[in-house]
Amino acid sequence: MGLTKNHHSSFTSRVSLYLKVANILRSRIIKGVWRKGDRIPNITALCKEFQVGRITVRQAIQLLSDEGLVNSQRGRGTFVTSDDTSNPLREKIAAGLIGSEQEIRVLEIGNPTPLPANLLGKYRAFNSYVRVRKLRCHQGVPYCLMDIYVNRDLFELFPEDDLNTQTIAKLVSKHSPDPIAHAHQNLTVGLTDYEASKLLECDMAAPIAEVDRFFVNSAGKLLSRGHYLYRGDLFSMETDYPGDPITNFSTGWLPDVRTD
Repeated sequence: MGLTKNHHSSFTSRVSLYLKVANILRSRIIKGVWRKGDRIPNITALCKEFQVGRITVRQAIQLLSDEGLVNSQRGRGTFVTSDDTSNPLREKIAAGLIGSEQEIRVLEIGNPTPLPANLLGKYRAFNSYVRVRKLRCHQGVPYCLMDIYVNRDLFELFPEDDLNTQTIAKLVSKHSPDPIAHAHQNLTVGLTDYEASKLLECDMAAPIAEVDRFFVNSAGKLLSRGHYLYRGDLFSMETDYPGDPITNFSTGWLPDVRTD
């Protein structure tokens, strides 16, 4: 048994069914489909909708109960106990607070290695790169997992202490002998795997924003390329354009559709 085709297409087959069901139910609460005080469909109805067993639905509801979103009452059903989707921590992160509330943890600095071929794209590479894995936190709560390759010669110009206090992007801009000639980033939405969920301290298969970001010099060589995972519940992106964005910014204003 499994989820219906429409629901199943949004998830990887490796994720436990109850986590998939919980994500869908949680999303309905967040979007206001069910508001505080509403009774959600009973277990039989949810089993029929998702084509899963009763144990799977019970596990999903228990997870939402542990999160304080629902409460099951014997003989009455399961009710939404909170529809407050505000997130003060996300708002603080979006406001760009810095200082003691922000922390960058360096998880790993690898040995020099050639840039993986799948990261080259249409650009050229330097002889070797240093892989840096970092975790960014706000008030002790992790919200961004970074996996970045930096040109080795450029990396050696970074003051060691700055790796714990500044982003790689700022360090590249500040220390690169070759000015950044082109920068690009691509944002997609995905789900956390086991390792990412542990490091970001969130549920496995929780929504995440995935950002691929790179910087290129005037010779068309990659100064750095990184993969960033942002917790979906703490991610915020705001775009503000002057004038008419449709006429003046035909690309970048509206999202594209993934075809892979």
